[in-house]
Amino acid sequence: MSIFRLDAVEYGNIDARYIQSVDLTITNAGPDVFDVLIHGYHPQGVYYVGLVHVGVGSTVFVPNITNHNIAFSLLLVTNINYSHSTLVTVHAKNEGQLVAVYSHSDFQVIE
Repeated sequence: MSIFRLDAVEYGNIDARYIQSVDLTITNAGPDVFDVLIHGYHPQGVYYVGLVHVGVGSTVFVPNITNHNIAFSLLLVTNINYSHSTLVTVHAKNEGQLVAVYSHSDFQVIE
């Protein structure tokens, strides 16, 4: 499995105070289909759980994962053993307005 993690904290590199929700885009640029388990964590516990299937050459869009301007972590766990073909983009929003875009390079990746 490959694991992707994005952390946002108050006053950090990714400042959670300005992020009310995120839109998540996952693209499969490889030869194998895979599933992605999505967990959203904040200090009170799990606030989001989802499972998506990503076909070869396809893109899955998961809108409005809401964290309410508090510190959070997004954890994406795939059922493939490499990360190079999984392209992840996070569009961070505050009151519906785009405030930042984060990509694969902003995530911690474990293979």
